[in-house]
Amino acid sequence: MNFIAREDELKILDEEYKKPFSSFVAVYGRRRIGKTELVNHFIKQHSCPFFSVTGAYGANLKSHLNNFANKYALAFGKDKSSLESWDDAFFLLQQSIEKVEIPKGCKFVIFVDELPWLAEMKNSGFKSALSLFWNDFASKREDIFLVVCGSATSWIINHIIQDHGSLANRVTAIIHLKAFTLPETKAFLEELGHIGLTHKNIMDYYMTLGGVAHYLKLLQKNLSFVQNINRLFFQQHGVLRAEYFNLFATLFKRHQTHETVIKHLSTTWSGLTIAELGKKRDLKLGSVLSNALRELEESGFLIKRYKYGQKKRDTRYSIQDPFIYFFTKWVESTAMVDLVQNRNYFQTIYSSGAYKTWLGFAFENICYTHIYQIKKALGISGVLTRSYYWSTTNTKRGTQVDIVLERADDVICLIECKFHNRPFTITKQYATTLRDRAELFYEQTGYRGSIWTVMVTLYGVTENSYYHDTVAHSIGVEAFFE
Repeated sequence: MNFIAREDELKILDEEYKKPFSSFVAVYGRRRIGKTELVNHFIKQHSCPFFSVTGAYGANLKSHLNNFANKYALAFGKDKSSLESWDDAFFLLQQSIEKVEIPKGCKFVIFVDELPWLAEMKNSGFKSALSLFWNDFASKREDIFLVVCGSATSWIINHIIQDHGSLANRVTAIIHLKAFTLPETKAFLEELGHIGLTHKNIMDYYMTLGGVAHYLKLLQKNLSFVQNINRLFFQQHGVLRAEYFNLFATLFKRHQTHETVIKHLSTTWSGLTIAELGKKRDLKLGSVLSNALRELEESGFLIKRYKYGQKKRDTRYSIQDPFIYFFTKWVESTAMVDLVQNRNYFQTIYSSGAYKTWLGFAFENICYTHIYQIKKALGISGVLTRSYYWSTTNTKRGTQVDIVLERADDVICLIECKFHNRPFTITKQYATTLRDRAELFYEQTGYRGSIWTVMVTLYGVTENSYYHDTVAHSIGVEAFFE
């Protein structure tokens, strides 16, 4: 199949590869996002000598060194060597590279995948050996292209990108690989052979799986959305049923804290402040909680939302990853006995009023991660903006706006996201709500620019008199795919 998207990331790799000196590229991103596929695709585009090795979760030092020796023997056509340490491994690699005749215009590519699993064992010696290899050998040449990769995002950031020791300032390029956007997801599914997909079909998948390449590959093109999700999550041997429980353990050392944070955040769409999280019985304020929040944010699992006109204590954390948001709501609490007795369990969920309500919150989450597409639809892609949430606890007219888009051209857009299976109709009562919300925002924030209400919907908004009196712009979900 053709390789989809990742144009910016491939451009970075290509630019680094063409530089007249050795390059050290760090690639990171959440588990299953497609980091390995990206690097391997790039390598295939170049007829260059290369060596690659991958870390294994939970393996001991002996196993890692044995794997390195196997990959070395295959790459260089040598007999398998006996390695006692990472110093031995990288010295052997250096000796062999020195004997390789590298074609003009090429570099010798070294790809270390899942590096944290190789290096994080106590006293493994991997990081120091890698440092010596880069500082004393590779960086002094012009033809080495080193790419390190890892799903343990915080480890890559702290120990490679922002290292204060022997690898400080050694990285020459950084790639944070993120989930596919909606148009990229559409292109990816079509490349996989899915036909006749509507924007709603893709949105349904996106609100369940996110733009995670590995999860999307698991979908069967001859099954409906309900059938696919039932097969992956709500059957006894559903492939993605166990994914959530492995997700945090493979990425974070103190994963219990991360899982506890997610458990509490999954109970509320609006999110929680760090002070509110610290009051939970199984959490407490301190460095452990702060580090867990930072690591979850760096990994793309949650997002930090700032309140318009905020004080620091008003910063809220909420789940951003659609897979986690879906799993914690609908999958985690389902008992195996229910799945055994009900072969089409998800059909009942899908038809329920609770699921339709949940779709509204999930859709807001997707809108928040596609702010650029909203800006483009508004014709302001070149205008500097910042996004916030805003709320007031006024006892008579309390309200909350989930997306406040502050523009540098003296306009604020109060964005309303509505996921309905038909064009949304603004009633007299809802029009009053929208006007009151804008008025409250004006009164309590002191903002003196223009305040516009923007509707983002699945199938547009019915243009009645209430619409024309209250809405400045209406954006249909098709704008997310352009």
